[in-house]
Amino acid sequence: QQEIAIQKDHKSIYDKVGHHLNEHYFVPMTATILKQYSNQLLHDLNRSYFSPLSYNDQTLALKQAKKVVSIQRKIKKHHLILRVTDKGYNFYIGTEEEFDKKAQNFFHDTNAFIELKENPFNKIQDNVIHLLNQIRAKNFIFQWQCNKMMPNRIKCQLAHLYFNPKTHKDGIPVRPIENTIHAPTTNISNYLDEIIRPIFDKECQNTTIIDGSSLIQALHQYMRKGLFKSTTLFCTFDIRNLYTMLPQEEALNILIEFLNIHGYTKVKGIPL
Repeated sequence: QQEIAIQKDHKSIYDKVGHHLNEHYFVPMTATILKQYSNQLLHDLNRSYFSPLSYNDQTLALKQAKKVVSIQRKIKKHHLILRVTDKGYNFYIGTEEEFDKKAQNFFHDTNAFIELKENPFNKIQDNVIHLLNQIRAKNFIFQWQCNKMMPNRIKCQLAHLYFNPKTHKDGIPVRPIENTIHAPTTNISNYLDEIIRPIFDKECQNTTIIDGSSLIQALHQYMRKGLFKSTTLFCTFDIRNLYTMLPQEEALNILIEFLNIHGYTKVKGIPL
């Protein structure tokens, strides 16, 4: 059981690190440094899982387990909600009634979601499979691309919505989180991101800030052009409910226009 957990943790961590380095820093997935990282990560996980705990660590673990059970009992007894906050590494605790009101306020303000009266999972999955087979039959995609985007019938689940409290905002509103990690369309989304994101990063690198390093580079270029002055102002802004305000059809049209402008009629053989 522990070996299975180690392999699962190793794959999860390695995939995230590898894809991040590949997408943002163009480090090949076959790079020697990633292989070394993989071996060291596996070694550290094995040591973490199989090394015996000291007496002090065992005592501490038992105390923490008792605290967790105590918290669970109090949450159940007083009908409380415990959630990770939207930003930071904090927890929010409140009554079920209070949290439900915040969720209802979000639905009312955005009008972006409706409550489903029946489970549409089977219909969604069947439609996705049918569509992929259809476009494959028309030779719009290769078979390996079809296989990569095909949903896994065993692992697939219906996407669902939950909320994290934004304790950094007045009134502590909630942020919607759509859990689509095992949705029928996730493999399609992941593959399209894999082939389109490098194009975006390439064409928009002069106007995109991805981390602190790229910000410093952009500031140096700004200074060399003589644009950085004592009167220069830095501004930040926040768009409320950005995700739910984006019209899907218009977003797709903008994406196609972006690709056309930069000379793409196909991406990895897939016509727009």
